[in-house]
Amino acid sequence: MTQKFAPVDLHVDSIIQQRLFGYNMTRRHRPGMRGQPLFWHADIPRMVEANYAGACLGVHYFPWESEAGWREMNRQIDYLDEVVAQDARVMRVRSPEDWAEARRRGVIGLAPGVEGAHMLNAKLERVAELAARRPAYMTLTHFCKNAAITPAMGRGANEVDGLTEFGRALVGALEDADILVDLAHVNTPGVLDVCKVARRPVLCTHTGVKGVYDHARNISDAEIDAIAQTGGVIGVIFAPGFLAGKLRATSSVVVDHLEYIIQRVGIRHVAIGSDYDGWLPAIPSDQRDCRDIHIVSNELIHRGYSAEQVAMIMGENAFEMLSRARPEF
Repeated sequence: MTQKFAPVDLHVDSIIQQRLFGYNMTRRHRPGMRGQPLFWHADIPRMVEANYAGACLGVHYFPWESEAGWREMNRQIDYLDEVVAQDARVMRVRSPEDWAEARRRGVIGLAPGVEGAHMLNAKLERVAELAARRPAYMTLTHFCKNAAITPAMGRGANEVDGLTEFGRALVGALEDADILVDLAHVNTPGVLDVCKVARRPVLCTHTGVKGVYDHARNISDAEIDAIAQTGGVIGVIFAPGFLAGKLRATSSVVVDHLEYIIQRVGIRHVAIGSDYDGWLPAIPSDQRDCRDIHIVSNELIHRGYSAEQVAMIMGENAFEMLSRARPEF
């Protein structure tokens, strides 16, 4: 019998579908095919059915610096606020303490994750305004070099440039504003630079690891070690192209990457960052939508992990990180 855990997913991209296509997150949508590409992966009814406890919803714009990016970021957060105002099945998380409150109420906690510092348009003073919108985290880059840092893949990507002086100031300002720093999409020098200056645990919300499959979008052993040394958490993405170099691969490849991190730095440093609805060329071939997230937990059980360990991987580690309840390391 399938044992249902309570996933806390560090990266789900359904908001961008609303902005592009008028996708309504409060309504149930059809699941699509196995390995469903691009979108149709998640909405609130299906997340409820999947027993989700929480999720961070990605906020996006074209990944170069512009004033339009700042405006669009605010529009997308406005949409999330409208959704939670009309749907009793979810709660807008506005503080670390709210994650526990959502759990107490038995509803899904939802918070925005701003995917790319380019949306600040190189204006450090905007961090204070961003903090008023209460995102869970800010990803420092998204497929484009910006004033703060260089991506691992995309426009301006390279493995030479790391964190800039502006980027150093930005990391400090985000930490002071109680916004988590997310290192997904960042190149190796940038990840290592951030981990050296970070005063708080950092996230890498949706990634794979080069030790299983060497892809530009994945992180190295040195990056895994550095993130763990901050007390941080690494969310594994559900992207067969990044995880196995092919479009058709089952959820077992997700677990391969989870296990690699566990064996290297321990079970407290892994989580799920599915990237459902994130325009992936495919999700695992045995999944159709977010209701199939349990296939990952089933595979973990099959490989010998205890129910307590699976609960940590699927949700508790992310919950601790988001609620600032991380143990000391």
